[in-house]
Amino acid sequence: MSENLINTVTTKAEFQQALKEVGIKATDACLVHTAMSKFNYVPGGPETIVQALEKTLSEGTLMMPSEVTTNCDPATWEYPPVRKGLIQIVRDNMPPYNPATSITVGLGVTPEYFRRLPEVVRSNHPYLPIAIWGKNKEKIAKKQPLNIPYGVNSPLDYLYQNHGKIIFLGTDYETCTMLHYAESTIGRKTETCLAATDVDENGKTIWAEYQNIDMDSYDDFNELGAAFEKAHPNKWKAVKLNNGIIKVIDAHALIDFAREWFKQKDNQ
Repeated sequence: MSENLINTVTTKAEFQQALKEVGIKATDACLVHTAMSKFNYVPGGPETIVQALEKTLSEGTLMMPSEVTTNCDPATWEYPPVRKGLIQIVRDNMPPYNPATSITVGLGVTPEYFRRLPEVVRSNHPYLPIAIWGKNKEKIAKKQPLNIPYGVNSPLDYLYQNHGKIIFLGTDYETCTMLHYAESTIGRKTETCLAATDVDENGKTIWAEYQNIDMDSYDDFNELGAAFEKAHPNKWKAVKLNNGIIKVIDAHALIDFAREWFKQKDNQ
């Protein structure tokens, strides 16, 4: 018998039931992070997960991060770095951001599947776009600014202002994009970043400058999350589904807590 025998199956109906158990309502606005492998075998894979989410949020808004982390200055790359003599070649030949075709990088198969769906709108930020389905999707996507893309007027700002929720499907706070909204709205200094946005008449890539905060200041999102859950036990809920955990967090409460957390660390 194969040692890769499937012995646990998680179905769409089970995902839907679990989402209801943690308090997701049809009208909610939610930002979702996924780790499909935590639920063992899911028939249909990302299609099943997305259908379960859309069915549950039938009158609401569903968002997933859709970042293009390769669309930044190759001179800053570390994993792997680019040999100095090749940096300009990479710059000249990097495809500019295209919401319809630029691949989501580093987030797994579900966000990439989601952003390709015809009813999903993807925001126009060349490095940190968000894929959005449901209520107000076009309005939310159009408002994302070039500068401080996870700050005011971003899709994350919409989630905060509308008392949305964050859903972890097998993930944890380490993946929590929403925490970058807290970092982006406490007055931190910004730095100049680059992203490929167009090509010139000779076919060379044009790079645009924009301002953003340093989003790698601290490697402590799980520590922050644990402290938040201890301080606000009524602002999150979790349920075990087969071998995975589905957790839902009140985005407004988390951001208010995280802002104070980051301010204290910034002042140390």
